[in-house]
Amino acid sequence: MPWRHVKTIASLVAPIVLPVQRLVGRLPGSADPIAILCAGTPSTADFVAGALLEVEERTVVGSLGSPLELRGNTFRRLCAGADLAAMEVPRAWQACLPAGTQLRMPAWVSQELLVTTQSPFILSAPILKEVRRHSRRNAFEHCFSTDLNDIRHFYANLYRPYVMARFGTGAVVVDEEQFLAVSRGMTLAMLTAAGDWIAGMLLQQRGETLHLGWFGSSSVPPRAGASEVLDARSIEWGAANGASRVIMGHSRPSLADGVVRYKSRFGANVRSTRFPQRTIGLWVQRWSPALVASLNGAKFVNFRDGQPCVYEARPDHATP
Repeated sequence: MPWRHVKTIASLVAPIVLPVQRLVGRLPGSADPIAILCAGTPSTADFVAGALLEVEERTVVGSLGSPLELRGNTFRRLCAGADLAAMEVPRAWQACLPAGTQLRMPAWVSQELLVTTQSPFILSAPILKEVRRHSRRNAFEHCFSTDLNDIRHFYANLYRPYVMARFGTGAVVVDEEQFLAVSRGMTLAMLTAAGDWIAGMLLQQRGETLHLGWFGSSSVPPRAGASEVLDARSIEWGAANGASRVIMGHSRPSLADGVVRYKSRFGANVRSTRFPQRTIGLWVQRWSPALVASLNGAKFVNFRDGQPCVYEARPDHATP
C-alpha cells in the first residue's frame, strides 16, 4: 500500500493530542470582547475564530492528552471561562465531543463542478469576461506540461515557497519525494506573463473526473487574475479531454469563506469529501445576540443524507 494511503487512513484516528488555545476578540457589531477556547490544530482554530471575529489576543493554554479529555472536568473548567468552545477530533473520536455540542461539521468539504454535455464546454459569461480581461491586461499565456523537470521547478520555486509564505507556521508542505511520487502521471498547468512563470497547478484526470491539485505562485498573494485564468483554462482543458466532473479541491465548511465563494463563481457546489475528514464541534457556553448573528453569518455547513445543510443558530438562544 502506498505510504500516502497509510497516512490518510491513519488520519481517522490520529493525532490524539489536542493543543488548546484561548482566542479573544470582538464580534461584528459588538463592543464586548468574547473568548473562544479551541482544542485542535492551530489552523482549525484560526478558521473558526476567523469566521466569527477579529482576533485580538491569543494564548496557548496547554493540551489534552486525548479526545477522551473533552468530556473531563479539566476541559469543562476551561470552557466555563469562554463564550464558545471549538473542538477538532479525528473522525474515529467524534463520539468524544461533549453532549452539549450544538454543531458537528467536517473540517473540510469538497467543491465540485459538473460539466454539461455541451461541446465545447463553456463557462459562465461573467467568468469568461473576467478571464479575458485579466489575460489581456497582464499578457497571460498558459500551457500544459508533463515534463518532470517542469514539475521539479514548480515544486521548488512556486508550490513550496507559496505555501510557506501564505500559511506561515501553520503550513503543511508536502516533501519533494512525496510530491514527485504523487505527481507521476499528472499534468502541470502553467501560467506565464511576459515570459515569467507566475503560477501553476497540477491536474489529474481519471476517466471523466478532473481533479484540480496543488497550486503554486511566484508571489503571495498571486498576481491579480492569475487564479481565475489558471482555473478556467484548466477546466476547459479537462472538458476538451472528456471530463464531465471537476473536483476543485477542499475548502473549509463555511459558505461565507472566501475560497468557497471564489469556487462557487465557477459553478462549483459543496459536497462531502470522498474520504472522511476530521470533525469540528462548536459548543456555545454563553449565548448573545451578537454571537447568534456571527454564527449565522459564517454559514457553517454540515451534511444530512448527503446534502449540505447550513447551520442556523436560533435567536431564542440569545438573551440580551
